[in-house]
Amino acid sequence: MGTIRKSVRIPMGDLRQQVADSVGVAASLVDIHDIRIEDGALAVDASYPDGEDIPAVELFVTDPNGNTESYAMELDGAKNLLIAGEDVLIELVDHDPERNEVFVSVKHRQGDEMVTVLGCGEQWVIPVERDGEEQAVNCRIQSAVSRDD
Repeated sequence: MGTIRKSVRIPMGDLRQQVADSVGVAASLVDIHDIRIEDGALAVDASYPDGEDIPAVELFVTDPNGNTESYAMELDGAKNLLIAGEDVLIELVDHDPERNEVFVSVKHRQGDEMVTVLGCGEQWVIPVERDGEEQAVNCRIQSAVSRDD
């Protein structure tokens, strides 16, 4: 019986996510430089920013009554937040340090699963139910936050 050799392509995003999970940062912060096989495993040389280059943002949350609160945070990995009583997961998708722009992915717990919330990367709306009525919590990220703040 012979041997069949094939090349299989693995999307870089999947590999980047695995590296990010292993080092505890957002996948968009990981740059992969080299991939090789060592001792029966893939060895991946990657780099990611130290604490100084991780984007810091300010999150503004406006509840259905029009009250606005703000929170400052660093997007060094997925952040699980309680926003207006709702379980929300925010994760960095893209960061352009030259333009000081940050885009995030937002997931909202609905029942037992996390559902992606539609938005434009900087703004989104979280649907909430209050007293049987469907309402919305408006959120936006402002990426121009200095570390001194």
